[in-house]
Amino acid sequence: MNAATYHVTTPAQLQRVREEQRRAEEKIARSVERIAQLTRSLRVTPPVAASSRSRGMNRALSIFALASLAACGGGGGGSGGGFAPIAASPAPAAEVPVQTAPAVKPTVPPSNLVNPNCVTGADGLLVTCELAPSPWPIGVTVPASGFVTFTNRTGSYLQVNSIEAFTGETTHWGEFCAALNFGSNRQDVAGIGEVACTTKAENQNYLPLTFGQGTGLLVEPGGVVILGSKPATVSHTYALNVAPNATGVQVWRAPAVDEVIPCNGLPQYTAWNPWKNDSGYTKHISGALIYNESGSANRAELNGHACLYVLNPDGTPRVSQCDDSLRTRGSATFSGIEVFPGESVAAQAVNTCSAPKEWDWAAYLQVW
Repeated sequence: MNAATYHVTTPAQLQRVREEQRRAEEKIARSVERIAQLTRSLRVTPPVAASSRSRGMNRALSIFALASLAACGGGGGGSGGGFAPIAASPAPAAEVPVQTAPAVKPTVPPSNLVNPNCVTGADGLLVTCELAPSPWPIGVTVPASGFVTFTNRTGSYLQVNSIEAFTGETTHWGEFCAALNFGSNRQDVAGIGEVACTTKAENQNYLPLTFGQGTGLLVEPGGVVILGSKPATVSHTYALNVAPNATGVQVWRAPAVDEVIPCNGLPQYTAWNPWKNDSGYTKHISGALIYNESGSANRAELNGHACLYVLNPDGTPRVSQCDDSLRTRGSATFSGIEVFPGESVAAQAVNTCSAPKEWDWAAYLQVW
């Protein structure tokens, strides 16, 4: 395993993560009062944008949903996007095999699942749990239409290596998603908000949500992992593999905001939302989890291409990498991709499908 896909989180890196987290929290805090005033005046839940998937993540989730909306800065969006991917020959990359959900009935949860002090709220829908390292998977069954939060109260950094969902549902399409710190189907601050999603077709299993080879989602002390799913008519059992932090990564969503794009028979692009590296040190992109619903017969694969870009400070591409692992649902790994201070990173896809279908794509970039 090369240095691009495996690393040890150093104290200096954790300090930089703390500083980035502090700046993100300040941005959110400045908006909380504005949202509170709006809520007091309207006494209604802010409407969900019509272009967003009707995910469980879009439902109000106490202060988490309000805070995620408070952080919104307008965000990117629009099926046309602001940038067309550069025509480039597929670049060689160290790839893991493309994952596709097996066409079998859903499996049962692990028999050694540990309940981490989970409590169901008075409404019966919000389940709150502890996030703690364990040699066995930790998790809980969440009722239909419900959510679960896992809060890190250990006082130390943790990493979530994988998240699985199990359901007895065998008739309908399904989806489950994970968010960090604020329940949302977007990121307005890099790494905060939706960090992973996957789907299953009828009579299929969910793919696990993973965060790289030998790496895991970094969760700071006090951090909250939020899980939700649809269809909202069945319960889901979640199983998380959690360890003390050693190789934790952040996850940057590309595009920043979820968008379901109506097919029109023409090439269509996802939104163009570069994330700037303003940390003052070099970032590394070691891999990505790809969400894909193509609107075609093979729902797991786009019929166009998808690319990862590193942009110079003037916006011109320094790195462009396009390969099959980015256009197909599952995991991809990259070798030696660096984002220097002042540079930006972006990912974008193009797809063609016919009405009345819809399509949706996202790359959850693993950054350290």
